[in-house]
Amino acid sequence: MAKEITHSATDKRMTLDELSAFVADAYSTGATGREPVAATVTFGGKVRNVSVSVDTTPQKTPGEA
Repeated sequence: MAKEITHSATDKRMTLDELSAFVADAYSTGATGREPVAATVTFGGKVRNVSVSVDTTPQKTPGEA
């Protein structure tokens, strides 16, 4: 099962603190760091929101039935 993590800027553009909170939230949900990230940006290139789909399915270890 996948969980969509989405964070939006509180103002017109996202701050570094807001981006950091998004990354922390994704990792705490189980992200590995290899998931592709999607973003919406302004015409000027400023980030408005970011999202990532994190697979939350428990992974089996080798030898586990």
